[in-house]
Amino acid sequence: MTKYIPASYESKALAHNSSITVKTKFNESKLTAIQIIPEEVNAIFNQQAVEKMQEEAIDCQSPELDVITGATESSSAVKRALKDCFAKASGKEMRHAKTLKDGTYQASAPSYGFMYPMTGEVTFQDNKIKDINITKESDSLTSQWFEVAKEKMIPRIIKNQSLDTGVVTGASASSVAIRSITEKAIAKAGGDVNDWHIPVSTKTDTVILKDYDVIVVGLGGSGVLSYCAAAKSGAKVFGIEAAGAIGGNSVSTFGPMVVNSKELNAKYNNGQDNIDPADLYKTWIKYVGSDSKAEVIKTAIDQCGPAIDYYIKNFGFSFDGVFPGAPVGGFLPSFVRKDWTKEWIIYTADKDNKKWYISGPDHAFQFENALEKAKKMNPNNDYKVELRAKKLLTDDAGKIIGVKAKYYDGTIYQIYAKSVILASGGFIGNAQMMKEVYGADCHVFGSTTAKGDGIRMARELGADTYALKTLPMIHISQVPYIIRDNSLSADQKAILSALATTPDAIQIDETGTILGSKDDTGTTNSDLKIQTAFAPGFHYYNAYSQDEIDQIREHGLSEITTKINIFAIGQGGKMPVANTPIRDIDKIIDQTIKHRNAWKGTVREIAELLNMDQAKLEKALGSKNGLFYLFENAAYAYATCGGLNINEKMNVLRKDGSVIDNLFAVGQDSEGVENKNGEAYTPWGGQAQAWTFVSGKIAGENVASL
Repeated sequence: MTKYIPASYESKALAHNSSITVKTKFNESKLTAIQIIPEEVNAIFNQQAVEKMQEEAIDCQSPELDVITGATESSSAVKRALKDCFAKASGKEMRHAKTLKDGTYQASAPSYGFMYPMTGEVTFQDNKIKDINITKESDSLTSQWFEVAKEKMIPRIIKNQSLDTGVVTGASASSVAIRSITEKAIAKAGGDVNDWHIPVSTKTDTVILKDYDVIVVGLGGSGVLSYCAAAKSGAKVFGIEAAGAIGGNSVSTFGPMVVNSKELNAKYNNGQDNIDPADLYKTWIKYVGSDSKAEVIKTAIDQCGPAIDYYIKNFGFSFDGVFPGAPVGGFLPSFVRKDWTKEWIIYTADKDNKKWYISGPDHAFQFENALEKAKKMNPNNDYKVELRAKKLLTDDAGKIIGVKAKYYDGTIYQIYAKSVILASGGFIGNAQMMKEVYGADCHVFGSTTAKGDGIRMARELGADTYALKTLPMIHISQVPYIIRDNSLSADQKAILSALATTPDAIQIDETGTILGSKDDTGTTNSDLKIQTAFAPGFHYYNAYSQDEIDQIREHGLSEITTKINIFAIGQGGKMPVANTPIRDIDKIIDQTIKHRNAWKGTVREIAELLNMDQAKLEKALGSKNGLFYLFENAAYAYATCGGLNINEKMNVLRKDGSVIDNLFAVGQDSEGVENKNGEAYTPWGGQAQAWTFVSGKIAGENVASL
């Protein structure tokens, strides 16, 4: 008897925030072939695991495969996609097997916010998700991205009636939390959550757009500024942004370095120069230790003020921001040279210059307004979010003619133009590339949207890179797995963070050796000595003996440790006064170990747990006897800084120094030309943000002249 309709069937299921595609072939009686294609792989769900599941599916002729230990979400996604293929081959559709009880159900889930979990209410009616309402969250204290997730994710879940609804790029943590709340509510309403992981169909259409002068790949700060300059110069512009909204990490920064802006000097410095460009140039060249990019560095200095003035006058950018509680705006001193008393400045915040996130002023509106103004400069100008560039298009002679990109719903876009500006934001969100470049991945503070698309696509055409191993922007360290549940109070979490990050402890790297002294990032300001930037693997451990823990229990923390304050990703707790007994230290340690932020044991046990050299660890701790506690201190990076090799016109260069015609790179995709391999990026204050203005203006004007 015929069981299946002979044909090929394909389905896609969501694992966490990436998809797994399952392709199958059936004859009349059985599954004859299967291919599992994960969008992302990891140490556990690798090629070997994939092959094992493929063999099992053929052997058992069923979607009920064994779950791979440590890869539950990926295994479950494969099973759901395969189940859908079996259903299609049988001429059926996957349906919700259990009927949900009508009503509104409350649930909570960890999210991006560090203060407390996200809570929401989900309403069901007639076995359908009717409404999702988020009632409490702390994500919006950090940035604008929660509102993006709320605006896009909730309607999509309701439309799809599926827990396989993909996350909104750039707002993935908030999106996953909304989806998790929905999943928990389904269970409370009596449903089987597996029935609600129905694969969401994607489109296979291709859209062709022609006759643009320039395509801007990435609409973070440098991309928006490039778009504006190109449009102002008369070019027809199309912008591509992978995230669900424009602005990238630039909308979370404080502000740029300023080198003699006439507009800002007139307002805040009596019309006088705010900094000596010759002194800045000399300091810069000395820091990078080479004059191989002297012309680019000189351009970055000479064009900084004029570029900022250009965007103030033409696109309404404003820099009157103040720290909360400060009376007026104006220049701030350098982090490096205290004699540079007026070196950088803060963006004007929204809502009467008063709305701040924990990481800086809310100024996304400035980039949004500028982009909309630029768009209106030509009726053909346009841009699209949630559209990720995949490949640079070239003609038979190798000349760049456009970009191929993919929309979140699967639609392919082929966009044709005379030139391309790469502004994809570096590669901080690409774990594989991070490991290839640095030997280790890094925790991220901010958006992980930057996957290295611009650098990858340019390299495919023979582009060179410059100072690609410049250390990431690391301003913050914290425990690697921030405790977002209620197992500890906010005050207890503050003590945990202080124990992990205080300099008042023995600091040991991942090999078991005392951490090296190279930690000053080229500055004289001890507050900026982020050791995790230089530590192997971007992390290290604060070590305590049992005697030291007993001392903390009876006599409290040191003065140094009680002064620890975690910028931006603290959890709201207050530190005790120095020398106040910490009677609950054992509870704090137990939960810290449970959440994989600390390890307890003898030297031998800890060396085995953390794959350290036991002899080195004994030497670092000064003893091989007794119990020890190692609290992990992890780096949280904002962005990468190394990128493509360019000249002072922002042209992308090949390894032989020749120009790749009509290809430009700005922002984090090219900032390596101002830096040095193995060192922190230029640390005086606001330099990376200044580069968005300089590189954006130069690239935008140059593409318009082609």
